[in-house]
Formats: sequence, structure tokens, C-alpha cells
Amino acid sequence: MQGNIAIVGAGSIGCYIGACLNAAGFSTTLIGRERIRNQIIEHGLRVTDWRGRDSVRSIEQIQFSLSMNAISNADYILLTVKSGDTESAAKSIREHAKASAVILSFQNGTQNAAILKSNLPHHKVIKAMVPFNVLNNGEGHFHCGTEGNLAIEANNDEHADLILAFERANLPVDLYENIEGVQWGKLIMNLNNAVNALSGVPLLEQLNNRSYRLVMKEVIAEALAVLRVAGIKPARTGKVIPSLMPYILALPNFLFKRVASATLKIDPQARSSMYEDLMLNRKTEIDYLNGEIVSLAKQHGVSAPVNQSIVNLIKTAEQEQDGSPMLSAKRIQNVIKNAVEVK
Repeated sequence: MQGNIAIVGAGSIGCYIGACLNAAGFSTTLIGRERIRNQIIEHGLRVTDWRGRDSVRSIEQIQFSLSMNAISNADYILLTVKSGDTESAAKSIREHAKASAVILSFQNGTQNAAILKSNLPHHKVIKAMVPFNVLNNGEGHFHCGTEGNLAIEANNDEHADLILAFERANLPVDLYENIEGVQWGKLIMNLNNAVNALSGVPLLEQLNNRSYRLVMKEVIAEALAVLRVAGIKPARTGKVIPSLMPYILALPNFLFKRVASATLKIDPQARSSMYEDLMLNRKTEIDYLNGEIVSLAKQHGVSAPVNQSIVNLIKTAEQEQDGSPMLSAKRIQNVIKNAVEVK
């Protein structure tokens, strides 16, 4: 690939993807926060994953900038900022990027590409999705703890150079003519981000606890019901079929572990990005995950008390700025129960 790649919003996902591309020999510039740049200066940028990847790039090997000026020569701009920052990121892209730059929205939620297109009418904007989880372990170390292929809305003959770069960086890509169903499928899976953040335990430990799974079952079952009312069919992401999730989550532990071992690859280190946000006292993306289900329900004249309860709990944790509240499954279930009864 002869072109340049810039990653705007180089946090956990951005640093992981950027380091993988850079290690494979592709020109990659990361634009992110000073805190992360300082870690890379001191420790290097290390990326690991559940399959055994372990690569370190020094600050001399990888370009890391604090300024959006660094995107001026980029042919592809991968956007990995939080959903709440999409509009401001679009403004900066409009000011600094060349007109031929292609923008890929690798963000949570389903509305970001539309926001980008309305703010960047002269740029090509592509919907994309990251299925895996990356945890910032500190000291410039980012660990991918779950499996999955990147998803991009494109035809087979489009952007072949970028697709090849991902493949050579061992970041497999699935192409879709219409990615909307995949985005909703990912959102359904991401509804657990909040439950994991509230629990304060690693994802694998949480999933192996049936009481937490029953919380997830309620959250996902309600979301699927809302999507049915809205006429939206979420597509499978990887091996997981969204419509089957409530049934799988309700299984006894011994059956769940058998099913999950064939469908979910999660290592013991993995946690949700929302857990990391709470620990760093950052605003979460709850409004673009569970909050999006609540908004969709209101649009179609139905309620979503379960997901609204999760939104409320996360917003309380944000306000308290004391990291994860480490709520038991029973505590979360009681909050949900009260909300459903009030409805």
C-alpha cells in the first residue's frame, strides 16, 4: 500500500489497530492524547492478543501526534473517537484533511456515519465496525482479549489497498454491501459493556456467573423486542446470533460453558471499554449503546425500563467518579425489577 493511514482518536482500539498496521510495514499516524503519547515515549507501544500476538513499536517507529494537522497527508482516516466526539472530530477533519481522504467510522453505535456524512459532504464516508475488545493495561500496553473480524461496508473491488493492509497486519476484514444489520448486531452484543462496567469483574468471570448472565438476558431480550417493533433485524457478528442470546444466557453454567466455548473466545484479562472509562473518570458511551435502545423505544411508542435502568446506573457511576460501583448481580436485578414494576 502506497497511501498513508491516520487514526483519529488513538485510544485502546486506535492504538491497537495502528500498532498492528505499523508493525506490518504500513505508514500509520496516530492522533491521540498526551497521556498515551507519554506512555509510548517511556515504554513503547505494545500490542498483545488472546492468540499470542506480542509486538512493540518504539516512538521512533510509530508516528504519534497531538495535533489534527497530522492528518493532512492521509489517504485513509480511521475514526475511533467516542461517539459523543464525532461532530467535533468531523469539524477538525474538514479543516485539515485533503478532499480525497476516505473516512472510516470504526465507532460504537449506529448513527456516527450519518453525522460524519452531514458534516463532511465532500468526503467519502464508510461505515465500519470493530467486533473485538481492547483493554488499556497501562504503560503503553494494549491487549485484545476477544476474537472477531473487522467489518467494512464496501464492495469487493473497493479500497483493495486498505483491505490488503488489514489482512497483512493480521486484522481480517469482512465486507458487506449493507452493514446496518451488523452494526445493530454489534450494539446488541455491546449492551453487556455496561453490565460488565457495573460489575467490576473481568468479562470471563462475569459471563461464567449465571446471575450476571440473567441480567444480560433481560437487557438483550428487551433490546431485541424494541428492534422488532422498529422493524430492524440485527445480523450475527462472528459466531453469535443475536436472537439466540437470551436463551443461551439463561442456560445453566455447565451448558453455557459448552456453548460459549464454541462461540466466544475471551481471555481472562478482557474487560469492557466502559469499565475502563469509569476507572479513568471519563464520560462513557452509554447514550450510544443502551441509551440508543431507550431512544428507539420512545420513537416507536414503547418503553425500555430495563435498559433505562442500566443507563441510570452508569450515569450515577459517572457522577460519583469512583470507578466501577462493583454492583452484585442481585443489586442490578433489584433495580431493574423496581423499574419494570413502576412502568
